[in-house]
Amino acid sequence: MKIDTSVYVHVPFCSRRCIYCDFVSFVRNDLIGSYFESLIREIEIVYGTLGNRKISTLYFGGGTPSHVPVKYISKVIEKLSKSFEYDPVETTLEMNPEDVSEELCKNLKSIGINRISVGLQTSSDQILKVIGRPYDFNTFMKAYKILRNFFDNVNVDLIYNLPFEKFDDVMMDLKVIKMLNADHISFYELELHEETPLYPMIESGIVKLPEEDVSEKMYDTIVDTLEDDGYKRYELSSWTKHKPSFHNLNYWKNGEYLGLGLSSGSHLSMERSVNTEDLIEYIEKIRSGTVPRTYHVKNSPREELAETLFMGLRVADGVRLDELRNKFGDDLDFYLSKLKDFCPHFLECSEKFMRFTKIGMKFSASILSELV
Repeated sequence: MKIDTSVYVHVPFCSRRCIYCDFVSFVRNDLIGSYFESLIREIEIVYGTLGNRKISTLYFGGGTPSHVPVKYISKVIEKLSKSFEYDPVETTLEMNPEDVSEELCKNLKSIGINRISVGLQTSSDQILKVIGRPYDFNTFMKAYKILRNFFDNVNVDLIYNLPFEKFDDVMMDLKVIKMLNADHISFYELELHEETPLYPMIESGIVKLPEEDVSEKMYDTIVDTLEDDGYKRYELSSWTKHKPSFHNLNYWKNGEYLGLGLSSGSHLSMERSVNTEDLIEYIEKIRSGTVPRTYHVKNSPREELAETLFMGLRVADGVRLDELRNKFGDDLDFYLSKLKDFCPHFLECSEKFMRFTKIGMKFSASILSELV
């Protein structure tokens, strides 16, 4: 029997770098062809050991996959479909609003893309300009209208706690969401990373983030308003009315997935690996017939259990303790002892399951750190 496996393909090219972004991406087009040649070759290299896999979901992320010509995306799909049993229930591609056109959407749909994740981040033109996004809100609205004409599963990405953001800006974002009636909403808190251009700007006082009490009010309002508008929060940063991301659910449930391309990670048969972040090194290693990993480890059962708990508790339904006990045995008690003091206020606990309460979700980061 074939093993259901999700596949993530990293496309590390953008038209420009946003000042908060720490993803591996490059503002250059001269290596797009060579990179995708390497991607095809990487599939050939890994196929020999993974022929018993069935691709259940496929996700093109970045970077900005919509920035590269569709022919390259098509070649990857064609190669995957010839190399593995290929029957994805969901094939997602990330897009930026400035790339959206009727021709592009038509071409993407023709090669099997059936889910789009489009980055809005904020409806404020002023903040979009500050963070380096290459479009305005009006461009997004035009793009979203085109997307809805071609796709019946569209996610909208937003971020709160952005530079110079006010509470009223988030309220406007929520009004936009209600107007759009999007199938899926991802609403993240801004993460600060020292290696990004934004970090020193904040440290020096050039850029200011919302005060802590304002940020907390933003969070509470987002959670309550989306719920009132009919969205179900099925993961810490994900809401939907009826179309969860099956690809991301597999990640959160610590399922089997293969990462292809620069900096991508894989989790296969209790083994974890991560590809290099160096674009030239990636291409050169692939050309020499070498898997371009910089990290590879086989988890112990206890490590696998810790990761399963850490990821699974992100999901609103939580984890099935009876299933974990059957799979991992008494090791489960070691981790439950670390979490018992959070029950019942932050964690809803029983013999069969454990999941965050509403207030627990708010403080999930500190609680999950107990598992690290």
